Amino acid sequence: MSEMNRIDHYLSTDGIRITVADVTDAARRAQEIHHLPSLSAVILGKVLNAAAILAMDFKNHEGVSLKWVTNSPLGTIHADAYEGRYVRGFIENPDDGTIPYTSAEEAKWVSRRGKLFVTRYSLLKMPYVSAVNLSDGDTASCVSDYINSSDQTLSHVEIEALTDKEGKIIRMAGFIAQLMPEGDKKLFGELFAKDRKWDLFDESGKEASLSTLLHKENYVLLGSAPVSFRCTCGEDRIKHSLQGLPLVEQQGLLDDDHIEIECHYCGKKYEISRETLVKWFNEKGGNVQ
Repeated sequence: MSEMNRIDHYLSTDGIRITVADVTDAARRAQEIHHLPSLSAVILGKVLNAAAILAMDFKNHEGVSLKWVTNSPLGTIHADAYEGRYVRGFIENPDDGTIPYTSAEEAKWVSRRGKLFVTRYSLLKMPYVSAVNLSDGDTASCVSDYINSSDQTLSHVEIEALTDKEGKIIRMAGFIAQLMPEGDKKLFGELFAKDRKWDLFDESGKEASLSTLLHKENYVLLGSAPVSFRCTCGEDRIKHSLQGLPLVEQQGLLDDDHIEIECHYCGKKYEISRETLVKWFNEKGGNVQ
C-alpha cells in the first residue's frame, strides 16, 4: 500500500496498471470543514478517493470532477481531483447522513436510483463528460461500473475507510486496477475477482495485502506525489462568476452595502463590498450604479 497521503502509479510486466491513493488527511479535513457525521464523512471521503484514482494520466496533469447525484437525502456529492495531487469536495445535505456507517447504508445512500457524471480534462484533451446510471452497490462498485462502461477497459476498484468510535476518519485509501491491451486477462481475473478483497492498510506482508502485491518485482513505480485537500476558490473566480449574471440579477446584488459568499468546497467566506461589485460589473459594460 502507498504511504499515507500519497498517490502512486504502478505498471506490471503482466500488463496490469494500478493507481493507489491514500487521502486520509484530505478526508479528515473535509470532515472537519463540513462538520460531517460518520456516514456522510465516509461517503465523501470515498468519493474524494475515487476522484483521485480516476485521474490516472498524471503525466499530462489529468483532472477529474465528479457529480454524484444520489437521489437520496444526501443530495448531490461533488468532488474534484486536479494537478495530480489535490482534491476537494462537499455533500449537498451532509446533516442527513447522521446514522452510523455500514457498507449496506453506504450502498443505499449512494447508488439506488443514482447517477454519476464524470468530467475529465488534461493538457491533451478538451474537457468531456460521461455518465452512468448507478446500480445497487457501494462507492467502489459504482466507480467500477462507470470505468468499465465508459472506458470499456477491464477494471477493478476498491476503496476502504477506518473510523474511530466517534465516527472520525482514521484512514481512507483506495485503488483502481486496469488491464492493459496486451495484459494477462486470466491473471487479472484471479487477482481482482469480485469475491476477493485486498487489505489496503496491512503492512505486515501477508498474502492478502495490497502492499505485498505491489512490492513484487514485476510491479514498477511510474510516478508518485503527495495528496492533500486544497480548494481553488478566490476573489477572481467569484468576480468572473458574478460578471456572468444577467443585469437584473447584478442590480439585485447592489441592494445592500455588501454581500457574503461562502465556498461550498472549503467553507471560506468572502465579503464583497457594494463598491467592489459596481466596479466589477462596469468592467463588463454593465452600467450599474
